[in-house]
Amino acid sequence: MENKKKRRYREKYKKPEVLTAVCFLLPAVFMWIYWFFIPAVKSMRLSFYDYSFITPERTQFIGIQNFVRLFQDKAFLKALSHTFLMAAVVVVLIAVIAFLIAVLLDGNIKGKTFFRTTYYMPYVISSVAVSIFFMYFFIKDGIGTRLFTLFGFDNTTWFTSTKYALLLVIIIYVWQQIGFYMILYISGLQNISAELYEAGRIDGTNKAQSVWYITMPLVKPTTYLVITLGMINAFQIFDQIAAISKQSPLGSPAGSTSTVVTFLYQQSFSYMDMGYGSAAAMVLLAIIFLLSLVRMFISKEGE
Repeated sequence: MENKKKRRYREKYKKPEVLTAVCFLLPAVFMWIYWFFIPAVKSMRLSFYDYSFITPERTQFIGIQNFVRLFQDKAFLKALSHTFLMAAVVVVLIAVIAFLIAVLLDGNIKGKTFFRTTYYMPYVISSVAVSIFFMYFFIKDGIGTRLFTLFGFDNTTWFTSTKYALLLVIIIYVWQQIGFYMILYISGLQNISAELYEAGRIDGTNKAQSVWYITMPLVKPTTYLVITLGMINAFQIFDQIAAISKQSPLGSPAGSTSTVVTFLYQQSFSYMDMGYGSAAAMVLLAIIFLLSLVRMFISKEGE
């Protein structure tokens, strides 16, 4: 019996399709190892050292002192709080808005291909270019600023305001990312059988009830994917903040847009303290990993 299983196993994995798959996967695997895995391992190692680009000869092992220093650093704690706030707001906004747009554009409407393309286009445009574009709208007396004054916001230049700069980053990021997550939802919606909606109409459900009782439960796997990707990407927002900061230090004005990513970049490449910056990177990696585990646990419980 065991010999038959081994023979079947060998026959199965000698198929040309397997060889083809391996040939296509190997380049991507090698690139991932070279560009991501090896640097991550090196960064993890550096996080336990006092290391600087300027004086590499003075490198010394200091254990977990970098991590202790991090959680005593008010600048890092502020950046960490901004990161969690942005991730929470961004993920909710993206999931809700992308789902609603996908539902609208999945129906039988005229020009839906045009609208899908229009919503997706910002995703492929440079983040810096999009950020600069928005900055012109959110200057004092700008179109965006005047629009938001109708809701009680101040008429001021947002990217120079400690009160509104972080909100501007969130608006820019959500606007640019919506198209990508909309496509994910549309692909999930197209897997739902039309017969279910027909049965719902026979039972007397209206459009809103169909979305609530049929669409939303059946796109749960897509929603979990959107939340996971949205959360991971939101924790790594950088380009928009760099564009808004201009020639000022990252996280300007006055640290109101600082995040863990900007903090570790500054420590590593502005102050040349690679050990300290690597420790911040490891904290970010641990947070993303733990949140991903929680998301997986919740999704399994939901099933």
